[in-house]
Amino acid sequence: MSISEEKMMILKMLQEGRINSEEAAKLLDALESKKEGHKGFSIPKPPPHNYYDEVAKVRERINEWRRELAKNYNQNDFDKMVDELSAKAEKIGKNVATAAFGIADKVADFVGSMIDTGAFRIFGNCVTEEQQFEAAASEDMNVELQATNGQITVKKHQEDKILIKAKIRTPQENAKTALQFSNENGTVAVKLAKPDTYNLSVSYDVLLPAVKFNQIALETKNGKIYVEDTISEEFVSVTKNAAIDLTGINSSRIAAETKNAKVTANYIIGRDVNIGTKNATVEIKNLKAVKLAAVTANGKILIDNVQNYDNENVAELTLRTSNADIKANINDSEDKGYKIKAKTSNGDINLLIPNLLYRNAMKPDRFNRQADAETENYAAAAQKVNICAETTNGYIEVIK
Repeated sequence: MSISEEKMMILKMLQEGRINSEEAAKLLDALESKKEGHKGFSIPKPPPHNYYDEVAKVRERINEWRRELAKNYNQNDFDKMVDELSAKAEKIGKNVATAAFGIADKVADFVGSMIDTGAFRIFGNCVTEEQQFEAAASEDMNVELQATNGQITVKKHQEDKILIKAKIRTPQENAKTALQFSNENGTVAVKLAKPDTYNLSVSYDVLLPAVKFNQIALETKNGKIYVEDTISEEFVSVTKNAAIDLTGINSSRIAAETKNAKVTANYIIGRDVNIGTKNATVEIKNLKAVKLAAVTANGKILIDNVQNYDNENVAELTLRTSNADIKANINDSEDKGYKIKAKTSNGDINLLIPNLLYRNAMKPDRFNRQADAETENYAAAAQKVNICAETTNGYIEVIK
């Protein structure tokens, strides 16, 4: 077998997860030594690797974590338990073999879904109290909501007022005192009276009128944030261990941040858009932006249909993850100019954009690949798209 064939075999073994990156590096070093005249080297036969065995092992590990968490669901160290669980999931996601099987995404989806408070009935033995808050709405107001261990749902209605329905679950007496409502100085807010209370669940169903707010700020934990059809100067949504699902958000500044759960954003219009998670996927469709930063780890980044924001002629996309793929389909039928910087390891780069001029030869350096390119029309193009994409143990694909 030739040296080049042996190199291809090593890389194939790495891609299939039969060896890790450190082992592959040692094998390639040994090949170089062989090339220089050293004797006695041969590629060891890897142990048989069965996909279903790997999945079964991971499934059993997950079930063990679930049983452990279920035993402690009503203790005040619930958040600590969840953080420990997510750390274990992240460790699995960093393994090249499991990344190749897509197990990182499966673990991340599980972590996000199992934290649903209804699944473990964390507050199931408590009486549920409901409160409703109402305020007149006008342009440039602020809306601030703070929940815990519960979902925040925001939708649009045709009335000219803000309606907030709160659901409170806790074993403590006087559950309604858990919240503080205020409506002053142009800000409508519902917040926790004691944010550090652990045996408390608060969720909101919110109806907002079709006016432009100054700021909409939503915060919870262990609960999903779902929002549709809002207009504001600034939009902020923060949770952890639960998903964020945004549709029809129109704001100059948009921020969505979670952990151990997926972020989905559809029909988003914003000058500056920042979306981040960890151990889960970021999926964005139908985006108009000047700047987008989509960042995760151990999860894919999927982008579909990007347009320039209003009259701005440049769209800048920063896409960064690890142990997962990045796929961006700009869905461009116009003659835009493109500038691409892409970097990965243990993967490949595929830029399906016509008339690209490469500043480098995109040759692999051991396990690393880089691409630095722009289209022939970039300097003269009326509209430009700049993409910076970076991952490890994954592929990068950009389609015009």
